[in-house]
Amino acid sequence: MKPSIASMFMLILKMDKKMFAGARTMLVVCGIVVMVMVNLPLISAQAECGDVLRVSNECGGYIQRFGGKTPPSQQCCDALGNTDVKCLCRYLGRYEMFYSMEKIVYVLNECKMPLPSGTQCGSYTAP
Repeated sequence: MKPSIASMFMLILKMDKKMFAGARTMLVVCGIVVMVMVNLPLISAQAECGDVLRVSNECGGYIQRFGGKTPPSQQCCDALGNTDVKCLCRYLGRYEMFYSMEKIVYVLNECKMPLPSGTQCGSYTAP
């Protein structure tokens, strides 16, 4: 018995659905892997240095590379109080393309948490 064109078409449609379902699943898995890899340094710093995510949220605008120095908010200072600032300097030093190490030292001084003179914060040395 010869298969009809309609039955062959239905068979092809079923195969395509299965193939696309597999491709969608693979795309979702790849997306999750990329998200984890991108956030891995932040997760590592969070465990090692304290509340880095909160510092990033509360202080990001004050320590970004571009623009002038602005006194930080009390929320930023509170967030810094829950971190190991020397560890934070080591972590943020990897991201000097985004953050100004000089501004980080400035913000720490404004928050009454000065780094000891000569302490490295990324490529910047505290005066």
